[in-house]
Amino acid sequence: MKRIVSSLIIAAVTFLGLANAVPALAQETNRAVVIKRDSKLGSEALPKGEYEVKFVDGKDGELVFLRGKREVLKATYKVTQLDRAAADNAVVSVLASDGTVLLKRIEFKGQKTALLFEDTVAKSIQR
Repeated sequence: MKRIVSSLIIAAVTFLGLANAVPALAQETNRAVVIKRDSKLGSEALPKGEYEVKFVDGKDGELVFLRGKREVLKATYKVTQLDRAAADNAVVSVLASDGTVLLKRIEFKGQKTALLFEDTVAKSIQR
């Protein structure tokens, strides 16, 4: 009986250790993107230019747009599946009725997933 209880305790500790390690397996990724037109993301302006985006690959969350080492904007995103892997990096935008360009999706070359900005909450970072 003592052996069974010991085995169950060891199994529980191992399981809990692995369950806590799973979030650590999610990889933070940095990718370069080029925004070719002054755009809006959520309610925030995102000027055209070269950015690095930092996000957790493969799961919904919040990404950060950086210019150099300076964070300029944070926004929520959802991961969406593409029909096939993206042929190249792409920033997909739509033209709003008021003439502004709204950022809708970012695709990365060779990936079958994209970052979708639908009902996104964005916050400009002023330093």
